Amino acid sequence: MKPYNQFGKFIQFRWKEKLGLPDSPYLYRWTLIFFGYTIRLHHWIKSDDCRYFHDHPSWLISIVLKGYYWNVKPTKINSTPYIGNKLMSEDLPRNTLETRDEKYCYVEGMFNSKRNFFHLNNSIWFSKSTDRHWLCIPKYGAWTLLIEGRPQIKWGFWVINEKTGELVKWRPLRYFHKFGIIQTKDYQ
Repeated sequence: MKPYNQFGKFIQFRWKEKLGLPDSPYLYRWTLIFFGYTIRLHHWIKSDDCRYFHDHPSWLISIVLKGYYWNVKPTKINSTPYIGNKLMSEDLPRNTLETRDEKYCYVEGMFNSKRNFFHLNNSIWFSKSTDRHWLCIPKYGAWTLLIEGRPQIKWGFWVINEKTGELVKWRPLRYFHKFGIIQTKDYQ
């Protein structure tokens, strides 16, 4: 069970949750849940699982505070991330680019420069619950503030059905049971 404090039925606070392997987390997060809405402070250490795109339970607004990353999205409705030699952060230019069936959207921290602080469109992105993506994090990590609405759907990973070839959503427990956690000490 993750550590949290609950104040009545509608307010919950979670402190420095480790996501990923206990000895090699890819993310630390602090969460405030208020009447179903959440505000999260994320300290990204490593990239999301890049084998398949995932969605979220509701709309979200992500504000990169410090550092930078690439929000990787599919360019086609039924595409999955490129499985071959991945483009990872050390290979990427600091701008948005489209390659294979993925679009790498560069996002950098609002406190990285005065320009970003006054031009927040470089630091903020919005996602609907049905949008699929994964985050490519550089070795220096990133800090983000995430504001998320009330859950609308159950989130999951979009995996190719081996029998039909179609994309189907797998809940996280099933996904990690089959594929395992990829974010080991050597993963970036």
